[in-house]
Parts: sequence; structure tokens; C-alpha cells
Amino acid sequence: MNMPLKRICLIAPGLLPVPATQGGAIETLMTSIVNQNELYKELDLTVVTTFDDESKRLAKSLHYTKFVLIPSTTVFERLKHRVKNVFIRRFFPSQRLSPSAFYDVALRDIRHESFDGVVFEGGPSSGITAFDDSFPGKMWYHLHYTPTFDKPFSSSASRVFAVSDFVGKAWCMNCTSQQKVITVHNGIDMSRFSRHVDAAERRRIRSSLGFTDDDFIVIFCGRIMREKGVLELLQAISEIDDQHVKLMIVGSADFGPSNRTPYVNAVVERVSHLGNRVAYIGYVPNDQLYRYLKSADIQVVPSMWEDAAPLVPVEAMAAGLPLIVTRSGGIEEYTSPECAVIVERDGQIVESLSRAIVSLQRNPDRCNKMSQAGLARAQLYGMRSMYQQFVAACK
Repeated sequence: MNMPLKRICLIAPGLLPVPATQGGAIETLMTSIVNQNELYKELDLTVVTTFDDESKRLAKSLHYTKFVLIPSTTVFERLKHRVKNVFIRRFFPSQRLSPSAFYDVALRDIRHESFDGVVFEGGPSSGITAFDDSFPGKMWYHLHYTPTFDKPFSSSASRVFAVSDFVGKAWCMNCTSQQKVITVHNGIDMSRFSRHVDAAERRRIRSSLGFTDDDFIVIFCGRIMREKGVLELLQAISEIDDQHVKLMIVGSADFGPSNRTPYVNAVVERVSHLGNRVAYIGYVPNDQLYRYLKSADIQVVPSMWEDAAPLVPVEAMAAGLPLIVTRSGGIEEYTSPECAVIVERDGQIVESLSRAIVSLQRNPDRCNKMSQAGLARAQLYGMRSMYQQFVAACK
């Protein structure tokens, strides 16, 4: 006799739609779970999300997930939310408040449903009392960030899904309430990064960026922000005398004068100083990223913060790129010493990055072995694996 499927409700943060037509890390991972459920049908799934025209169209094409689509909240709903929170804060100070009108409307639309688990995907980690009252003992939290160390907090969640062992341990160390914490590693669409790029296409892409076959290309993928470490990487490239060592930067940034921060100014200055040794590409859709990854020789992920579970190194491994990474958060957990050189985040990081880059440039045999190890390692982090872990965590 078949057991009934677990009824699970995923509540998006409410800023971007699911399916993920506008990007967003959490929304993209939620979309992966939905797509895998279409294939394997192991959950009775409901998704509560905002929407746009395209995501609404895609949602209608999915047969094994029910979507509760929340329109943009009205002025009245936002005003009601603020007034209610002022009242609760004044007369019921121990209650955990809803952070936005989106959650108020979401609860209104699902409170009469019966679920085995209701999962906040991101959002308020402390919980919301109104949800706790409607779904007692069934509120779960999907932890996509690294809790701040040495800052105790509490949560009403009865179960926590952590995107890495690292963030799960950080949660347990800092959360004053007790929950079941289960690691559910993130996953990527392997087929996007295993696509073939032949020698002629690789040469054409390099040429379009001002690079040649003789150049040793380092690629950086990520937003231009302090936490991502792009300035340290630029400084490391500038310290390498060999002019054939060059950098490809793939990532979004607003370099407009009104948005210039001292950090962005420093990045722009360093890029200008390096001249044709740096090519800035800007935003590249995820399904086109493989073309640039496979035109590079190595990837550097110089994170300067405790990155919870970055997918950038997994994508690089799936594309067969050797890695240089910092010892940060969940990065070590997703990679391995066989496919990644690990450098410390200390006062010598620029010199460490320079040495690691030059070492790999001079050792093509090692690069080849790291490439093969990375391809094998990446198989642990496919979407199917993530979905299986998620289903198991819901039992």
C-alpha cells in the first residue's frame, strides 16, 4: 500500500517570483525543487509566492505543484500591516511579528489548509507567531545564510534545513531554542555546465575579449562587492609579473557615478591600472555562463565572508575548471583538496592568491588532475541529489 505523500508548503521571501523568472538565489533553488517534483512526484507540494506574467504562465504548466500566487500588496494591506504590528508590539511584546504584508496575505490564503510542514524559504528565521498558531509544531525554516557568530537568537521553527553543515553548526551554536537541524546541500543543473565548447569557439570567445591562446585566463564570477573579494583578486593579478596571466570578470555592478562607493572606486581604479589584462563582461545568464567558464583556465572564488553554500565553485567544477578558493563558510564543504587550492583569509591573502595562480599556471598536469577531480565532485551537487535530500528531510 502506497503511503500518502507529505503535504509540504514552501513560502518564498515574497520579493521575486517562483518559478524564478527574475533570478534570485532562493527563488532559483525553490524552482529546482519544483521542477524535480514534476519528474519524481515524491511530495504534495504547495508554493506561496509573488508573481509576474511569465512566472504565472510557467506555474500553469506545472502539474504537481499548487501555486498560491500573491499579488503585489495594496496600500491598504501595507498600512494594515504596519498598524497591526504597532498594536502587537505595544500589547503583546513577546509575539514574533510578520516582517511584511506579503506574509499577512500568505497566511490568510493558506491558514485553513492542512500541511505536514510549512517552510519559510529564507525570510524571518525567528518565526511568526501567527503562523505558529495556525500550524503548531509544523513551521520549518530553510537556512540559506550564515548566522552571525556570538549573537544568540531564538526561533520558533521546529525543524531547520541548513544548506551546509557549516551553517547548521553556526545555527546550533547561536540559537537558544532547540530544533532538529538537517543539512540539505544546494544543487545545480549539471547539464548547463557540461556542454561542449570546441577549440574554435573557445578561441573566438577569447579573441572577442582581447585574450589569446597563450594567455592564462583566471575567471571570477560574482557581484562586485566587498564580500566577494574581487579587489583582492585584482591586486593579486597585478602582483604577477607575467603579462599573459589575465582576468575575466563575470558579474553585475552599477558603475554609475551616483552609485559609486569607495570600494567600487577602488575596483574601477585597479581595473584601469591593469588595462588589457582584465576583461569585464557584466551579467551573463546562467544558461550561457558555461561558454565563459570553458574559455578560462582556472576559477578563483576569493570570498571574504562566511559564504553559506556558494554555487559558483560547484558550477566551476561541473565545467571542469580547477579552483582557488578561500577558507570561507561552506566552500570547503562543497569542494575538496583534490580540486581546489584553499587559501587563508588573512593579511597575506593577496600574496597567497598570486602564488596559487602562478603555481597552477606552471603546472598543467596538476590542473588536469584537479579538473577531473572537480568533474567527479560536482556530481554530488546535482538537482536530483538536492531534491532527494529535501524529500528525506521532510519525512
